[in-house]
Parts: sequence; structure tokens; C-alpha cells
Amino acid sequence: MRTDKFKNALVIGSERFSVRTRMGGYGEFTAGDAAAGVFLEYTGDKNFGIIDSFLQDDGDLSGIIVTGPPPTSYVKSYPELVSKAADLTLKSMDLLLEKNDLTIDDVDWVVPHPGTDVVVQDVLKRTKFPKEKILMNFERVGNTSAASIPIVLSEYYYKGKFKKGDLFLTPAVGGGFYWGGLLFRL
Repeated sequence: MRTDKFKNALVIGSERFSVRTRMGGYGEFTAGDAAAGVFLEYTGDKNFGIIDSFLQDDGDLSGIIVTGPPPTSYVKSYPELVSKAADLTLKSMDLLLEKNDLTIDDVDWVVPHPGTDVVVQDVLKRTKFPKEKILMNFERVGNTSAASIPIVLSEYYYKGKFKKGDLFLTPAVGGGFYWGGLLFRL
């Protein structure tokens, strides 16, 4: 966004996750279908907006969560997925903070991609960040995949939870296998 070429961007995340879950399986209760968008505008004020982001992948990890084309193939994950996803969520947070000379105490809100509740609980156990400042809606809507973070941001924004100047950290892990995060100030 910080270019002379573009001033606005509309970023949409959508997922029809339910077609990749087996009827009666655990995934049927944790996968949600959703879409959400975020409108970004370059204002020229370097104190607000996107501060940093990164995305990494490792194809060697792709086998810990697999799927094929619906409706005949469903998402299957393996036990190491939980620990690896939690490790990489924390690694994403640490990398963005370290790279920007920040500590977890500087962050107002962490909005992680939830994946599964087990991953989130593992992350919560291993971080010093106050639990009341970690925003999610997994217990209500499940894993809405690419739409999860924008939905949470929208819900809490309209509840009046945020104030100008708040610093956000949004780590995410996804199948394939990739991980990354975004650091931004409202």
C-alpha cells in the first residue's frame, strides 16, 4: 500500500470449508463457511496502518494435513499438526516483534487464525500475553479459515473494543504448509 501506484485495496478472504469435512466427523462441528473483507487505505501517516508482514512455507510439512477435491475427499490431519501449528504461531509472533524492536507488552491485541481450539489452547499456555487481549470467535463459528481474522476484527470493531493507535498482531498457520503474520496499528 505504501506506493505511488495504489491508495486503496479491498482484501477478501472466503472459504467453503464444510464441503471438505466428513458428515458426523469432528470437522463437521469445527469448520465454518464464511467470507470477510478488509478495506485498506494509504493515508500517508506512517504511524498507522500495516507496519510489517511475512509469509513462509515448508512443503516438507504438507503431509501433516491433507485433502483432495470435494465431495469425495475430506481434510485429514495428523497428531503432529497441533504442536507444529502452535510452534509456528508463536514463531510468527516472535519474528514480527523482534524484527520491529517490540515486545509482547507493546501489543494491544492478538488476533490469531484459530485453526482448532486445541492449537489455540496450546498457544495460550505458552505465551505471556494476557488471555483477555487475545480475540477469537472459534467457540461460536469454528474455523472459518481465510475469513477468520477479518471476521474477528469486524466483530470487535463494531463492539467498540478498539481505539485509534491500538497495535495488532495477527499470526496464522495454514495447510500446505505455510505460516505468517501481520503487524498493524489502527
